[in-house]
Amino acid sequence: MENGHAAAEGEKRNLCDASAQKVDPGKPASLTWKRQLNSNGKIPVEFGLSFRLISQLLPTGLRLLRHSKREAAKGRTTIIDYFKKHIITSDHGIPLGGIGAGSIGRSYRGEFQHFRLFPGICEEGPVLANQFSAFVSRPNGEKFSSVLCCRKPDIPKASTGSGIASWDWNLNGEKCAYHGLFPRSWTIYDGAPDPEFTIVSRQISPFIPHNYKESSFPVSVFTFTLSNHGKTSADVTLMFTWANSVGGASGLSGHHFNSNMMTKDGVHAVTLHHKMTNRQPPYLEIPLDVSFTAKDMWDEIKKNGTFDQIGCNKTSSSEPGSSIGAAIAASVTVPSGSIRTVTFSLSWDIPEIRFSERSYHRRYTKFYGKLGDAAANIARDAILEHANWESQIGAWQRPILEDKRVPEWYPITLFNELYYLNAGGTIWTDESPPMQNLTAATERRFSLKRSSSGCKNVNGYCS
Repeated sequence: MENGHAAAEGEKRNLCDASAQKVDPGKPASLTWKRQLNSNGKIPVEFGLSFRLISQLLPTGLRLLRHSKREAAKGRTTIIDYFKKHIITSDHGIPLGGIGAGSIGRSYRGEFQHFRLFPGICEEGPVLANQFSAFVSRPNGEKFSSVLCCRKPDIPKASTGSGIASWDWNLNGEKCAYHGLFPRSWTIYDGAPDPEFTIVSRQISPFIPHNYKESSFPVSVFTFTLSNHGKTSADVTLMFTWANSVGGASGLSGHHFNSNMMTKDGVHAVTLHHKMTNRQPPYLEIPLDVSFTAKDMWDEIKKNGTFDQIGCNKTSSSEPGSSIGAAIAASVTVPSGSIRTVTFSLSWDIPEIRFSERSYHRRYTKFYGKLGDAAANIARDAILEHANWESQIGAWQRPILEDKRVPEWYPITLFNELYYLNAGGTIWTDESPPMQNLTAATERRFSLKRSSSGCKNVNGYCS
């Protein structure tokens, strides 16, 4: 990592302007796209084709089908797969990540979905184990707990009752609202799970004008503002869970494991090591581990508000066909009439991308190295620096939001349509020439000392 730090120190830091106002993470911007969490948007309807149009397009369709089969035989996917059935929804929110380093989508209901971490590959469905959850205890013995997501998982017939369906999926989204203004979003949980408590979750990604360093980072930060309106103090635990998966069925491929760590500055981390499959580059990093069932984990945190009695540092590798996940929790006491904040971050490290037979390094590797083991440092730095990002973003957006010459919908649309620079499959390289063909590159990377690198890491953090 010396090279990564040297590169970072050699860059001129883009700090926020001294005149920029400090931004309150618990207060949404003045203009945002809004949705109630329990609202059901209108799902786009698939259009049909007339017989005449089908007959005209049939030759082109057959050529595309043959092309797709040839690419599949070579272990590659086509740039556009016309025959893949897509998951059509109307609940998309602000995605995670900077520019050109992959992205993870988020619905306004709270699901993490649309995993676009590799060029040309998008796993559209949500991974429902990836969640934030809240637990509140009062001195009189009252306890409240809920997953902070309005969607409940389907329970398979063969369920043993030990999976995520055993969690408290009881969030009523009627009084909960989502506010989106790219690259930030706010979710306000009013009276959930405790009726005398308000939780505001602010998500921010480093999409910053005139900033060519942090804007390339594969990371997002989540700050929770906790407001206690009750007459007594409240002990609050926030938990962040994450499946060792990069979307789709990747979590079932086996040979994944998790570990925890503490970085300097008191930032706690959980690292998910995800072994790559043949269709992906040899290494990947992302965040969140427990060596017992999802139900055991939930019951433990619900009872004690902490994982201190577990003492789990590392899991054995998962078996093919089974999945593992991880959790990290932060606890705080909020006196009556007081406000406290808790911050988490999520990062991933996929340094190499490839097109045809050539491989390139992503832009952020100029600052964190090319070994694919930097997710921990990226997430830690994001927790320490995200307030500066928000000041810069606020200073950029404020004059446009306050411009009374345009209708209110215009600046909202103007900023939110920028999402495509993140979630549209954008690639930003480090400007180095492409490496040799894929076979040679793969052999070279497996010879590196990062056998801790034979797998990819995913890190989840809280402070």
